[in-house]
Amino acid sequence: MSINLDQLPKVVDIELELLGSLLLKNGLVIPQITNILKPDDFYYSVHQIIYKIIIDLHNNGVVPNILAIVEELRKRRDFKDNESVFLNVALSLGDVAFTTAYSLDYAYTIKEKSILRSLIQAGNSIVRNATNPNASSDDIIKSTENLLADIKFSFDLSSSTNFADFFDKKFQQNVEDMKLFANRKTGFVNLDDNQIFSPGLYVIGGLPALGKTSFAWQLLEQLASRGESCVYCSYEMSEFELFSKSLARAVFFLDKNTGLTSAGIRRGDSSHSLQNIVSKFKSSNLDLHVLELQEHDIDDLIFKLSTFCKDKAPIFVLDYLQIVPVKDSNISPKQAIDEIVRKLKNFQRQTNSTFIVVSSFNRLNYSQRVSFESFKESGNIEYSADVVWGLQLYCTNHLLVDSIAKNREIIEQAKKANPRQIQLCCLKNRQGLNYDIFFQYFPANDCFVSCDESTFKKSLEPVTSSHNQQNKDD
Repeated sequence: MSINLDQLPKVVDIELELLGSLLLKNGLVIPQITNILKPDDFYYSVHQIIYKIIIDLHNNGVVPNILAIVEELRKRRDFKDNESVFLNVALSLGDVAFTTAYSLDYAYTIKEKSILRSLIQAGNSIVRNATNPNASSDDIIKSTENLLADIKFSFDLSSSTNFADFFDKKFQQNVEDMKLFANRKTGFVNLDDNQIFSPGLYVIGGLPALGKTSFAWQLLEQLASRGESCVYCSYEMSEFELFSKSLARAVFFLDKNTGLTSAGIRRGDSSHSLQNIVSKFKSSNLDLHVLELQEHDIDDLIFKLSTFCKDKAPIFVLDYLQIVPVKDSNISPKQAIDEIVRKLKNFQRQTNSTFIVVSSFNRLNYSQRVSFESFKESGNIEYSADVVWGLQLYCTNHLLVDSIAKNREIIEQAKKANPRQIQLCCLKNRQGLNYDIFFQYFPANDCFVSCDESTFKKSLEPVTSSHNQQNKDD
């Protein structure tokens, strides 16, 4: 049995009254309410957004008011598409609440409805899993336990820990848990020098055909070669394509002048070196798995991944975010991405796994240095991810200000180079400082090689000189 959106438990009027009460008495009740409610607990998406804005204003020392909320709303990319809705809700906040006396009652009512909606969604997932002919009863039970544990983790209001109890009961164990990942290495020296690769949600984005999949696959293979358990979730490439990338890269490391490419290997091209590498791969026993996915939505995916987490959570890669199917046709692309990222983050926290998500870029940002604006529908990426990486061509740092045609020419030339000059920009890092690192990417061989920035600078001299001349001519 399924339930439509109109039947889902909700209290939209109470949500609106609670938001209005948060603006009273200089936001007096905000700290109490934020201990109970998360933005996702609100049913109405506009209410979620306004609640998040109110919290951010409060945390930044700004007394929340309607004008401040409207100003923040206007900064959002989705504001123009829903301007009347946003403004109607924001402007009504001054008329819906006249006291904070019922704020806590409202918050608990909203939380209750949020729990019921999550239970309904979990029930639908359990039904889908139970009717899957390829799922065993053990898998279904494990998936059900994970779903219910996720809901309990998200909604258990009694799970808070006070300051003394944390240091008495949990602190040292948390430290010991983190020590387990202190020596984890990715195989990219420059990345290992800057990033502690501990459990968390990592997002990596870049231009089309820039090498995102090759980078993510090489990273995962290098982790597997160091004893990690790894799973690559591919909505785009087959296992044949991915493993042929590994062969082409391995041959390239032996012979930089090799003519073998991954495409050629798939067509039957071979060599003595390739045969030796195939034999080594057969005997290597790497704990590296590929899941080929097509119509699996995020709940289907999490169900499959939960079967890999019985003993120790693996390192996962999802390639890529924007093509994960969405079964609910009534939600916008942004809402779909937000929901997927939220569920991935919950799964990652529940399993203490390391999850790398590949994301595409917004087309409007193809000729600009990477930023959060580069990511398509990046709302929950920015807030939920622990680490955000952006891959860009190094030449992007040196484009002309007002010459779109010339910039496109520079970018196309840079994409044709062999090796390509690739810069990885860390935009967010909860585990340390942000950083920029550099790679030479050999696309024909699906191979990234760490390097330093000085390797690139000399080759940019002709471009810089051309830019200077262009500016003089202008």
